[in-house]
Amino acid sequence: MSAPAAAQQDDERAASPTGDDSGAGSGSALVAPKDRKVRPAWLQARLAAAIAAQPKLARARIAIAVVDLSTGAELFARDADVAQNLASNAKLFTSVAALATLGGGFRWHTAVYADALDDATGAVAGDLYVRGRGDPTLSEKHLQDLADDVVARGVRTVSGRLVVDASYFDGELDPPHYDEQPNERAGFRAPVAAFGVARGTVTLTVVPEPGGSAKVRLDPQSDAVRLGKTEVTTVSDAATRIAIDAKPKRDHLELSVRGQIRVRDGSYERRFRVDDPARVAADVLRKLLVDRGVKIAARGNATGTVPERAVLVATHDSAPLALVVREMDKQSDNYIAESVLKTLGAETRASPGPATWADGTAAVRAYLATIGIANVRADNGSGLFGASAASARQLVAVLRAAHADYRVGPDLVAALPVGGVDGTLAKRWHGHAAAGRVRAKTGTLDKVITLAGYAGWGGDRVLAFAVLVDDIPAGQRAAARALGDVVVDALVAYLEP
Repeated sequence: MSAPAAAQQDDERAASPTGDDSGAGSGSALVAPKDRKVRPAWLQARLAAAIAAQPKLARARIAIAVVDLSTGAELFARDADVAQNLASNAKLFTSVAALATLGGGFRWHTAVYADALDDATGAVAGDLYVRGRGDPTLSEKHLQDLADDVVARGVRTVSGRLVVDASYFDGELDPPHYDEQPNERAGFRAPVAAFGVARGTVTLTVVPEPGGSAKVRLDPQSDAVRLGKTEVTTVSDAATRIAIDAKPKRDHLELSVRGQIRVRDGSYERRFRVDDPARVAADVLRKLLVDRGVKIAARGNATGTVPERAVLVATHDSAPLALVVREMDKQSDNYIAESVLKTLGAETRASPGPATWADGTAAVRAYLATIGIANVRADNGSGLFGASAASARQLVAVLRAAHADYRVGPDLVAALPVGGVDGTLAKRWHGHAAAGRVRAKTGTLDKVITLAGYAGWGGDRVLAFAVLVDDIPAGQRAAARALGDVVVDALVAYLEP
């Protein structure tokens, strides 16, 4: 198994440095024999030759499985039962398990309650509560809408505190294996709480100001993340060079910025994980309420649970799961994947109480068992770090099961990046027959490249495939990616009428 990687998954969108990285020598006009009877043998020979043509990957572990979903025939297999690190292809397990278990129409609900509300005066006697239910897409704009609804309901004063109820999840914020890179502050490694905003991150933005120092701001704003020294100058011709120092303090994270930014670059942005996402979200909501004239007597925010007697004041519902999974897979979003995993745990756990990461992974295993898959290791929802071990054949089996279930398959297909069109595959296969005919999930770690999904020409012929390359020698990730491109070109040629 590959060693835990310097987390590369968040960089999948930039995996192809040029407009077409579909593999040297793969050819955009690959043609299979006209006689369909000999095409299976042609495909096997073509894929075997593609592997042999990558001597730089001789020491890598390569596993491939291809199945014709219309007939169930396995068209190609190489080390297809060997468990390997899936990287972000682990999100396929999370996606399919969630769609099958919760349904594409599942929504997350964020709600505000009051101990007691006098409709005549708008006075809340006691505390105002916000209860999170793990919405991974909750944004500052959504909290603005929620604050507007609180005011529209008539709330004007709160005699007590703003209380956060994040008890839907337990207090273990970091998903399993995130501790393999404990000092990483980047946004792809954000913690997960039942109440969080901006995907558990803060964005630092630098904007050039002609003739002076650049402006630096943080969004969303919270005492949990503060600016230290900001020494960024605006330049006309020199290249942008920004250095950011992130220092954890006793009660906050301090970000100091220095360097220069070129005027025509417009702006510079970087996301950082926050350590207490519920605190940040509460700070944002409190400020929004105060800005709208709501007076909250007690300073600071508290944690607790909503009493049964509390009065519902306002709610915000997320987009349906089918659309959230689409956002998750198109952009390979780790935060959404981990939130979905823990939500699975919350919705399926047998006893009352906050959901744990173990509840989430148990729910995935339970779904896999219903389709005959066992002995898969998916320790978190995103596949980040050394969290997964599954075979190419198992991955194809999940794709096959989803395709056969009309409650799941259409939403999964819609969620996958389209080759040459969008998501993490936007820059692949331009000018090739595969463009627009392949929907697949990418996976990228330091020593791992994976690609799995569907290839189709007409509606009646669809192939499910998985290409897993592990233990990639240093500097050879491009070769591993090119192998996946050659495989896809061959699959599409095989399908061409």
